Amino acid sequence: MAEALRRSADGGLSDPGKDFDLPGYRLLVSSLFSSPASIVPGGIAGILTPFLCWLSSDKHLFLNLTVLVALIVSLRLMTVISYRRKDHSEDSLRETRRWDREYFFGATAFSAVLGYSCYAALALTDDAAAHITSVASTIALASGYVSRNAGRPKFVAVQILTFCIPMAVGLIQAHNVYYQYIGYFAFLYVAANIAITNSLHRNLLALSDATKQSKALASALHSQNLTLDAALNTMIHGLAMFDRDLKLAVSNAPYRALYGIPETLALPGTPLTAIARFLIERQIIGAEQVRDVRGALVAVQDMQQTMTRELQTRGGRVLVITIAPAAEGGVLMLTEDATERKATEARIEQMARFDELTGLANRFEFNNHITEAFGRLERTGEAFALLYVDLDGFKQVNDNLGHDIGDRVLSETASRLKSTIRGGDLLARFGGDEFLLILPSASHAVVTNIAQRMIDAMSKVFHLDTKSVYVTASVGIAMAPHDGATPVDLLRHADTALYKAKAAGRNTLTFFNPAMAEEMLDRHEIEVDLRKACDDGALELYYQPIIDLKTHEIVTREALMRWHHPTRGMIPPGVFIPIAEQSGLIAAMGNWAIRQACKDAAQWGNEIGVSVNISPLQFREPRRIVETVKDALITSHLGSHRLTLEVTESLLIEDNKSTLAVIDELRALGVRFALDDFGTGYSSLAYLSTYPFAQVKIDQSFTRNVHTNEASKAIIEAVCQLARRLSMNVVVEGIETEQQRIAVQLLGAQRAQGYLFGRPEPLSAFFPDKGRKIA
Repeated sequence: MAEALRRSADGGLSDPGKDFDLPGYRLLVSSLFSSPASIVPGGIAGILTPFLCWLSSDKHLFLNLTVLVALIVSLRLMTVISYRRKDHSEDSLRETRRWDREYFFGATAFSAVLGYSCYAALALTDDAAAHITSVASTIALASGYVSRNAGRPKFVAVQILTFCIPMAVGLIQAHNVYYQYIGYFAFLYVAANIAITNSLHRNLLALSDATKQSKALASALHSQNLTLDAALNTMIHGLAMFDRDLKLAVSNAPYRALYGIPETLALPGTPLTAIARFLIERQIIGAEQVRDVRGALVAVQDMQQTMTRELQTRGGRVLVITIAPAAEGGVLMLTEDATERKATEARIEQMARFDELTGLANRFEFNNHITEAFGRLERTGEAFALLYVDLDGFKQVNDNLGHDIGDRVLSETASRLKSTIRGGDLLARFGGDEFLLILPSASHAVVTNIAQRMIDAMSKVFHLDTKSVYVTASVGIAMAPHDGATPVDLLRHADTALYKAKAAGRNTLTFFNPAMAEEMLDRHEIEVDLRKACDDGALELYYQPIIDLKTHEIVTREALMRWHHPTRGMIPPGVFIPIAEQSGLIAAMGNWAIRQACKDAAQWGNEIGVSVNISPLQFREPRRIVETVKDALITSHLGSHRLTLEVTESLLIEDNKSTLAVIDELRALGVRFALDDFGTGYSSLAYLSTYPFAQVKIDQSFTRNVHTNEASKAIIEAVCQLARRLSMNVVVEGIETEQQRIAVQLLGAQRAQGYLFGRPEPLSAFFPDKGRKIA
């Protein structure tokens, strides 16, 4: 910048260059016009100099020179006045140069006329008064130029030369020998003044540089302070730093807001004791909590290790405090308002372990308890009973009165069943209208008594608004270890006993008996027919669309297996799928479903994907399922990204390592995975973080009353938020009304499935002549 100013001062403006300092040039030019008060006395002195010479010598030359000087001074004053009447902060280089030249020409003309006047007085007259007046005026005016125009050294040099050279020549040409000595000395005077001008100019440039650097530094520091202040105060968490004496060094707005601290206690230097006293007096947090936090601050100072504390304010907020060592013995305290996060975690954990509708333990919690019960049985020999409770006629309630009434029946059922059991018994909702009860240390008589109490409790009428609903219960009972040595066996035998109770007329209880030949025969007949159906190609795939809620377009079709029995009619998947799993048929059926679904989807001719449900038993043959998927994709020419495999939480419990290995290998091919029926089974959050799911499907039980039930809304919203953070899509199942669609979309769901968008249909229903059965 100094170099640019120096070029300006030296008049090097023909090619200023891109780094030319125009503001600095404006400043130098402005300095020329900054002091009209000095120009007026100088101008008067300049006018008087030839005028006095005329009076003394009576030569008309000086009178003419007086008039000429007066004219030049007038023009210069007009230029100064014209310049100062305008704002020159935005002047262009051309305009600034014009003012510079006008000043230069005026000052040079002024000095040239006075220089000639001095020469004429010395060389053309012998009048001592004229001599003294001219020399004194010339030296005085030249010295004034040095001090006033030091910002423009070229101007000063020119003007001193036009002043003093004529004076020196006149002195040398004078008839007085002493004048000649003074004339030669005048050249030294000129050189000295030019040197002084250059020195003053360098000092001026240095001062200008220093001023600008100081301003730039102050501006940068101010900007940094504003940036730091903005960063601190826009942080999500509260921040406070204390020095080695535990006095407040710095804090931000969230810190003050979290603790309700006034500005007077947030000033640097405020002792921690004053802040603590305020928090206790205002009952924001308790004295014991304050002592604990202060102890942690001191401990961090001593050990130089980070610590965390969690406390709850009297207002109910949960604060998580992280304390870390800072420079020079200080400590940094970061406070997070974890109220919402903790509440969300609690809601999701509640959803993971307990049924949202009834508040009972869900499958995951039941699985833990039955595993513990078998563990106690092995350690202590403590027997227990498993009761499988199923509501009689509940399907009719749902079909005839709607899901809202059905949900209220289920909620009331849970209350009635809980009222009949003991404190240490575990009651769980297994899904739908099925409930499980574990009775530890219970004899046959005790079990019978509790089961009958449950039946009696359920036999009473349900009064729901203006409706009276009758729902009874059937109970199947299996005793461990006599009726089963593993959780799977015991549950299956309790289920068998339940079927027997249903067959016996419902609203009754039945203990498992290995001799239940009728039930077993029926299951055997279905199994035999199912094997024949697989061989004969009698199984079909139906497809139900999954919709993108934003675009309302179909993004995927879920493949659902159907079996039309020649005599029994359409057998529900809930009947033949469990039999297929128990009989070992599920692997072949599942592998066929994958191949056929890929083949059908390839015929759709667009980017709509297909999803296929996978049984946990298929993962017991890892290589087989991997090869099946590869072969299905290659044979059908279906893009791997269009295939989604849906699994349930039951798969993830059996063998995490082998399951994850299969999932990772298939994902490497481009196949996607979805977690099905989230919220009704085990629903552990660990599954979402451990397994690379692309999609989570929320069970339809949360959809039925989503527009009226705040708990359902909160859970769906929490799952959507969690899935979004994990980059997963959320599909909400069971959408039957437009009201439900709007509700789940507002809660953050991206996709939906249900009768509102389409029922399961064979391929021929939406692609005529393309549907086919198993080959």
